[in-house]
Amino acid sequence: MTAPSDLSPALRLIEAVVDPGSLRSWDEPVEIAYEDGRYREDLARARERTGLDESVITGEGRVRGRRVAVVACEFRFLAGSIGVAAGERLV
Repeated sequence: MTAPSDLSPALRLIEAVVDPGSLRSWDEPVEIAYEDGRYREDLARARERTGLDESVITGEGRVRGRRVAVVACEFRFLAGSIGVAAGERLV
């Protein structure tokens, strides 16, 4: 398991709210499929900086034993911009 200080701020927030060990991600891996070389480089840097593959994190967890949906946006990933992959996660 990743140490809390190694997590992105969005993941740290989620871990602080949900019951320990209850978070289950709904996110499928996202490939960088853009032809624009500069944008591809920006995405690669954002992935390296945050440890995430997209700006949006989705899943489910439990809060005081009650099942809840979890959605968080990581600002450090391209200022939390919502692209196609992030939009699909929200849907």
